[in-house]
Amino acid sequence: MKNTIGFILNIDSENSDLNELLQHRSMSTLPFGGRYRLLDFTLSNMVNSGIKHVGVVGSYKYSSLIDHLGTGKEWSLSRKTQDLSILAGSNSVRFGDIIKISVRDLYNNRVFLERGSDVDDVIISAPNLVTSFDYNAAYKIHKTNNSDVTLIFKKVRSDFNLTENDAYVDFDKYRITNIHHKTGNTSDHVYADMMIIKKDVLLDLLDMADRLGEWDLLDVISDNIDTLRVFGAPHTGYINRVNSMSKFYEANMDLLNFDIMKELFLGEHQIYTKMKDNHPTHYGKDAQVINSIVGSGCVIDAKIDNSVLFRDSKIGAHSEISDSIIMQKAEIGENVKLKYVIFDKDCKIRDNATLIGTRDNPIILSKGRSI
Repeated sequence: MKNTIGFILNIDSENSDLNELLQHRSMSTLPFGGRYRLLDFTLSNMVNSGIKHVGVVGSYKYSSLIDHLGTGKEWSLSRKTQDLSILAGSNSVRFGDIIKISVRDLYNNRVFLERGSDVDDVIISAPNLVTSFDYNAAYKIHKTNNSDVTLIFKKVRSDFNLTENDAYVDFDKYRITNIHHKTGNTSDHVYADMMIIKKDVLLDLLDMADRLGEWDLLDVISDNIDTLRVFGAPHTGYINRVNSMSKFYEANMDLLNFDIMKELFLGEHQIYTKMKDNHPTHYGKDAQVINSIVGSGCVIDAKIDNSVLFRDSKIGAHSEISDSIIMQKAEIGENVKLKYVIFDKDCKIRDNATLIGTRDNPIILSKGRSI
């Protein structure tokens, strides 16, 4: 895939109930799984597939993205040689709808897309997909069919939490004949927020969208489905799109399922993230950890059950934490009972406190809160 570049689009998620966790960061840098950020999965998938140049679109919450990506060395990319480019993003929300693939973000970064006379194709993906995906099989379908556009699709499951703006695809064999939204659903296959598109075709569609005032590249492709060669490539493994608090909670809890953990992290390809030199977690004499993920640098003298704890958290003696997500540098006192809670980083809980939510309505503490 040496003739391919990657383009990771920003998702502002202004209409999401995740806003309590997104006050100081973009969706792409939302902490996940004890040590990762959501962006790590999409970026690692591109690198593992052999893509050597990747552009990541930021939002107005730039600092968390720049801090996390750094020089790009953890992903074997370099900002110095422009293997990794952090690109400017625009507001991706329009009245009454959310854009799937922002024409503005693509058009405003045309210089990046035009780079290299040897670049034939562009892989475009959202940053909030928890999956381990090798693009090479999809790329083979793309090349074999001489596709203008290849959409990665997934067979619909009842737990996908699809919205009215999600795109379904209809097929004639592997060729896509129709792209439509949920209200016109006649298909059981949904666009998985990943595509491969010929660079020249993409630039032509951006010019067309600019003339017509279109906001969403997927709409432009749909409007020209009869003249474009649009094919589909299946996604067959685990995938979870984090677009709400319930999906964020679900995706973290899914990591406690060994089969899912094995597919994501113990397969042929690694999910890379920013490295931090840290000491091992210290477990006190009364510590008990059951079916949980615990990041490095923690100090634990409590019972942890079915939960995800991020780095450098401190949990006092005789406390009990279950079915919860506790982000970095939390300080939880003694004799505390927490169940179905989601804490952002730097939260502090006094001794003898009890917070009990439900799976559907967890208690959420935003960054730096103290109780």
